[in-house]
Parts: sequence; C-alpha cells; structure tokens
Amino acid sequence: MIALQNTALPASRSALRDLVRNPYFWLGLLVVAFLLFGIDPVHAADAQGGNGGGNGLPWEAPMKKLRDSISGPIAFGIALLGIIATGATLIWGGEISEFTRRIIYVVLVVCVIVFANTMLTGALFSGATVPAGAAISPADLAAYVGAR
Repeated sequence: MIALQNTALPASRSALRDLVRNPYFWLGLLVVAFLLFGIDPVHAADAQGGNGGGNGLPWEAPMKKLRDSISGPIAFGIALLGIIATGATLIWGGEISEFTRRIIYVVLVVCVIVFANTMLTGALFSGATVPAGAAISPADLAAYVGAR
C-alpha cells in the first residue's frame, strides 16, 4: 500500500498566504501608510475659533452671540417661567387636543434644556472665587473649630 501524504497547509498558514496574495490587502496597506506618513498633522492651534491663526470663520460671531443669549440670566428667567407655565397648563389645562399637548411638551423640553444649560455653565451664579495666595493657617482652623 502506498501511504498518501497530506500536503495541505494548516488553516492559519493557508489563510495568511491567501491574505498576502490578495491585492486589496496591499492596497489597504498602501492607504494606511499614506495616511500615517504622507499627510501633515493637524495642529490644535488652527481650530481655536480663529484665535490660533488666520481669520475666524464668518459664522463664529453670530454663533457666539446666540450661545451667550441662550445661557444668560434673561434666558434663565424665561425658561423658568416657561417651565411653570407649561407645567400648569398640563396639570390644570382640562381637555386639550393632542396637537396642543405635543406643542406644550416641545416648549417644556426646550425650556428645560435652556434652564439646565444656564445652571450647568454657571452663567447665572458665578460661584465663589478663591484668591491665588489664599491659605488656611492653624489659627484660622482653631477659630473655626472653636466657633462650632
């Protein structure tokens, strides 16, 4: 009897050989090499709203004005009144149509977003400012503990 030898490669070597023979593999490798070594890196200073270099884009000033308008104390007051008004309408509105109810929900959501934006950015309350050279001495700590 003649013994037949198994000439097939293991699956991993066969898959690797097929991968290396695939022209799309080499094309992908060429694209990755071009992206890594052929393109200049982007600098963060160029993306700082016109401050890093060159002129700002034409829509930056209106967008900053809009951002400041929806995060100031007037927007906070309007949002608070809107939340109160829409909540009262939903609670004591009686029989209102489905369309009106949906519009009230949209107004409520917008008011909550503006309210939260104003609260989280600190535009209404600036908070405490601690001077740079501030320090707590042992005498201050003892006076605080003694006062309690």
